[in-house]
Amino acid sequence: MKVFDLHSDLFTDIAWRRSKGEKQVFDRIHYPKLRRGLVEAVICVFWTERKFRDDPYMRFQFLYEHVMADLLESEHALICMTVADLETPSSKVKIILGLEGLSFINGWQGVSKEEKVLNAFEALNANGFRHAILSWNEQNFLASGTGIGHTDVEKGLTEHGKSAIQLMESERWMIDVSHMDEASFNGIVQMTEGPIFASHSNAKTVCDNERNLSDEQLRTIARSGGIIGLNAYYEFIDPDKPTIDRLIDHAIYIADLVGTDHLSFGFDFIDFLQPYGSLDGVTGSTGGLETVEQVPALIEKLRKRGFSEMELNDICYGNAFRFVKHHMQ
Repeated sequence: MKVFDLHSDLFTDIAWRRSKGEKQVFDRIHYPKLRRGLVEAVICVFWTERKFRDDPYMRFQFLYEHVMADLLESEHALICMTVADLETPSSKVKIILGLEGLSFINGWQGVSKEEKVLNAFEALNANGFRHAILSWNEQNFLASGTGIGHTDVEKGLTEHGKSAIQLMESERWMIDVSHMDEASFNGIVQMTEGPIFASHSNAKTVCDNERNLSDEQLRTIARSGGIIGLNAYYEFIDPDKPTIDRLIDHAIYIADLVGTDHLSFGFDFIDFLQPYGSLDGVTGSTGGLETVEQVPALIEKLRKRGFSEMELNDICYGNAFRFVKHHMQ
């Protein structure tokens, strides 16, 4: 069995360690864990944390510089920019460059916000990016995300956000609706013709958290030909007893609602973010699924809960591979 993880924040750890003078962070720290977790491909995101919102562009540049230096030195990472890269037989972990929140684009070169969006996407596209979430638990000049609470500012896609979606769709980017509030989710659906996906979100009916997806949102993603990546973060699994078995309840619910063809993994593991204060307010974990190394145990439990080998192959890798391949042609 092999695994495709649709969402990882490990770039944050790489950048932090590189800034402290460490070398070969991916090869030393992350590659062994990913392989023990059966992960062969992963979308890794550049994420600007809440504490850097005053200058997200500078933070993005910091992350990008340190991460790319590490990956280019790596013997075990393969940055995938094309289908050929993704299909290359290799023992390396295949990495797709992603963006979790685009607030940093407001600091890009350009005399207007519209020009900044155009310039940013031209550069990002040239550097191999094919994935983005417009905002992360915030309201920015593009869209509104979950977690912003009550506000007098109109929610949903702005005109600049609509331009970004048009650019993303024209270049076949993977448009990710995780972290989007209902207004922005609906705006994206109205503007897109191709498949969309939620890289790391669970079922709201099973766990009533604003980061999870309603039944209608799940159906909408499935109708578009998209996929939903199961999230291992404890708050999105169960408010009282977040466990590996409870996550499987989400898997069964989504599979029954829209079919296993639309179910994948987007684990969002956070164990490696603990050392340097990026997790203020995080007080829990998911019992039995705290790290990527425990993914084989999850697969075995899914098998025991009734998923067939064919379904498991699709959930673990096939569905994500087909979705990503569609956008990298």
